[in-house]
Amino acid sequence: MDTSVFPPTAPNSERVPLVSVWLITYNHEPYIAQAIEGVLMQKTTFAVELVIGEDCSSDRTREIVLAYKEKYPDRIKLFLSPENLGMVPVLEPTFAMCRGKYVAMLDGDDYWTDSQKLQKQIDLMEADATCNISFHSVQVYDESSGRYTLPPHPAWSSVSQGLDLHEFIHLGNPIYTVSAIFRRLTPELPAYYYQLPYPDLAIYYLVLAAGGRACYLPEVMGVYRRHAKGAFTGASWLKKRQDSLLFFNILQQHLPARYQQQLAVERQLILYELLFTKLKRGKMKAAYRYFQSIDWSYVPPSSVTFSRPHRYTAAVLRALGKLASK
Repeated sequence: MDTSVFPPTAPNSERVPLVSVWLITYNHEPYIAQAIEGVLMQKTTFAVELVIGEDCSSDRTREIVLAYKEKYPDRIKLFLSPENLGMVPVLEPTFAMCRGKYVAMLDGDDYWTDSQKLQKQIDLMEADATCNISFHSVQVYDESSGRYTLPPHPAWSSVSQGLDLHEFIHLGNPIYTVSAIFRRLTPELPAYYYQLPYPDLAIYYLVLAAGGRACYLPEVMGVYRRHAKGAFTGASWLKKRQDSLLFFNILQQHLPARYQQQLAVERQLILYELLFTKLKRGKMKAAYRYFQSIDWSYVPPSSVTFSRPHRYTAAVLRALGKLASK
């Protein structure tokens, strides 16, 4: 079987790609070429397309992606925002441009390091119809220190059957976006998807809620870049937890009933964390609002997750809540 680098499309008989690489970029001038080269170096037995959403960067990112488009017109498709829209608004038109049975996710500041990455993951998914997401180990590059680190293989990495959504919710988010490929189960994403923070995590929930598993490959095949301007790493802890609360608030309205209790637990634990953050900062009114939102039956007072002072404070707050309700 002929294996070529990113097989080109014949000009008069367009070859439908098996895989669409879905890349969103904004102000990634120092990084975007490396991200694109990591895609172009892929050696596959199937057709691949690269769909890039460029969100009107203020640096040279657009100039760079246009140069690649000119050089590889049959491999790259561009969506160029007329103005800076933000990540989520760019997702909808770019996802509509993806034609593949599988979609590989990639941010413009990360990159792939293994030329067989797509082939290995798609071979796995084609051989197993229940594998609706595949992901792999990555290196983490910290730009401030210039160091690469390799996260330890997770305890569940030897579980051959992969992770269903119940296990995935329990773990939080074990997937680095740079490693993820998902099976495209529907032509369009639901409207509420575009209201969710963490669009990568939202994809995993939506795909796994339909059934199947997320399957892990232990090989290191990509680099996740951590830097101050990163969409996730640049956000504060408080902003991340508030976004997580919004995430679960929306998902609870749409995911099947079999996941509702787990989602409720996650939501209550986030409220609990936000409550104590506000208490520590002396924001008593905000803390009390979070307290009123908590269903304490989902937050076990004896849970080892929380320290003794936290459990003691929770007991005090319960008593205060009862007094306030009289």
